[in-house]
Amino acid sequence: MITVTYSATVSPAPVITSALSSTGTAATTFSYQITAANGPTSFNAAGLPAGLSVSTGGLISGTPTIVGTSSVTISAANAGGTGVSTLTLSVYSACDLNRDALTNVVDVQLQVNQALGATACTSDLNRDGSCNVIDVQRDVNASLGGQCLLGP
Repeated sequence: MITVTYSATVSPAPVITSALSSTGTAATTFSYQITAANGPTSFNAAGLPAGLSVSTGGLISGTPTIVGTSSVTISAANAGGTGVSTLTLSVYSACDLNRDALTNVVDVQLQVNQALGATACTSDLNRDGSCNVIDVQRDVNASLGGQCLLGP
């Protein structure tokens, strides 16, 4: 009688190691690389926003066309199995400068401030306990010779 012994080594399933949240801007090129430990041989992504696709190498790329937040199922596979995680992908309007999912007067003011070179708050001019866009606007107003500098 002949006895033959076989042994096989199976790699463990991949474990997703890339960040599980990302942001992009509608109508602007976007890319995100899925990464994983344990030698993945293929990648996939399901639930991508319109305008994005995933390559066989795990690169999610394209130009998103819709504003909103998507829960994207990302996966990496090898002979040992499949590792799965959820990527939270938020796509904002190009006009939503403070990324609060609203496009409003604050975003317009941020654009004006940036155009004038005022992008950081230097002091709590309106004395509300926080240094914010309103204070930046008051700095801009003061630099332009405005008279309303303090108070609500």
